[in-house]
Amino acid sequence: MPGTASITEHPPVGRWSALNGWLQKHPTRALLTFIAAQILIWTFVPWALGTSLPLDVVSDGLSWGHEWQWGYYKHPPLPSWEVEAAFDLLGDIGPYLLSQLSIAATFLFVYLLGRRMMPARCALAGTVLLSGIYYFSVPTPEFNHNVAQMPLWAAAAYFYYEALKTRAPGFWALLGLAVGLGMLTKYSTVIFAAIIVIHTLSSRSTRNAFASIGPCLAVLVCLAVMTPHLIWLVHNNFPTLHYAANRAGHAAALQRALTPLRFLVAQIATLLPCVAMAAIAGVVGWTTWRDWPATDDEDFRFLIFLGLGPALLSALLSLIAGLGLRDMWGAPMWNLTGLLLVRASMSRSKDISLGRLFVCAAVLFVALPMAYELASTYGPEWRGSRPRTEWPDRAMAQDLSAAWTKATGRPLQIVAGDSWIAGLIAMRNEPRPSVFIEANYQHAPWINPERLSREGALVVWQITKKAPLPPSNLMLPGIRLMGSTNIGWPYSNKVEPLHIGWGIVPPIQSAPPAGR
Repeated sequence: MPGTASITEHPPVGRWSALNGWLQKHPTRALLTFIAAQILIWTFVPWALGTSLPLDVVSDGLSWGHEWQWGYYKHPPLPSWEVEAAFDLLGDIGPYLLSQLSIAATFLFVYLLGRRMMPARCALAGTVLLSGIYYFSVPTPEFNHNVAQMPLWAAAAYFYYEALKTRAPGFWALLGLAVGLGMLTKYSTVIFAAIIVIHTLSSRSTRNAFASIGPCLAVLVCLAVMTPHLIWLVHNNFPTLHYAANRAGHAAALQRALTPLRFLVAQIATLLPCVAMAAIAGVVGWTTWRDWPATDDEDFRFLIFLGLGPALLSALLSLIAGLGLRDMWGAPMWNLTGLLLVRASMSRSKDISLGRLFVCAAVLFVALPMAYELASTYGPEWRGSRPRTEWPDRAMAQDLSAAWTKATGRPLQIVAGDSWIAGLIAMRNEPRPSVFIEANYQHAPWINPERLSREGALVVWQITKKAPLPPSNLMLPGIRLMGSTNIGWPYSNKVEPLHIGWGIVPPIQSAPPAGR
């Protein structure tokens, strides 16, 4: 393959020779087998064990995506559109499958990039090593904006590499497309785009790219993809930027230094199993640092910049600006970790045991889904709550939509409440009503006073000992408090039922309640 490093392939050795031989002879089949295992296990296990859907899928996915807006108050729109389409097409399994297809696409782009830098067996090792990174396993059943970024960052890295090597305008355009879609996914993509610019400026050979039309083409394509969202931002007074600033928070004094440090420590912790796998498979050893590639190795520099740069730049910006950092924001930052480990130890590539590496991956494919289920089930119980994926959403929707119809004689078209409870009820109704998030017109611009007056709304909230009354934000003009309903939890008859309070904002010309 053009551009692939000329490194001699070595025959497999040792007791793993048969498995190693097959993997080395059929790297594409091995990769597809690995990807198929990722998709099947991490799609069907969470789907089979849950009765509802994860928090972000409901709150930031279906509650928003159903409205097909060019932006939402927290984030750009693309992941919400993806979740809506997957759920409409495939039902509950759709969001789970969507998440694993995103991870699969990430693996494919990483492998393609690896093939441009190293032999197939090394590119395969660099890809399979990603299974040891936390972000590629336990969090993935909950499709959200972090997971959605992962394939787009991997695609951008691959297209950027091809653009540098071939200088073909088409790859620069594809880079702009990947970054533009990334910005429609989450604004933190700007960190990755900044690292690409820094890398381009870092050496004479890469700076030469600015003498071509390529970088300008990438910027133009990126802006074209983002234009509808930018227009939406202006028309809606930049709500996503206000939310991002508030969510990040502002560190003060000692916290200003500790916040980025904690972030980096958390990221290192997520990478440790990957490094352990690399050691077991012979990818790295105690003397690896002595044999690192020379500083003029362009591929190694590429992986250093794009593999480590986003986390370091994020920490630096946090330190300078006093902004908070959340651990899960690191999810898309480590796509190139496996390739970086392999490239750093290329002098010992003959020692790589693909057999041991695949056995490690197989062990993780068994152990981590079990850990996911234990954490999902017992973690919330230890905190005195129930797992999000075991909420009685169908019973909630059936009881409360029937109560609405009995009280108004009209179809349910708006559910007001927090995006979780109202989202669950809306998700299980057909046709699906709109979610009036927190009864806030800025959070749900698809609702306005005229529509609310015309269609009315079912207002719902959870009743607890600490909060027996409805939140003040749900006390909409004209609301009638109707009472509460008790709904049992799936899989548990011993736990106190879920208490849901409800009321109605009567629609215009609503029918009188039954029996009058």
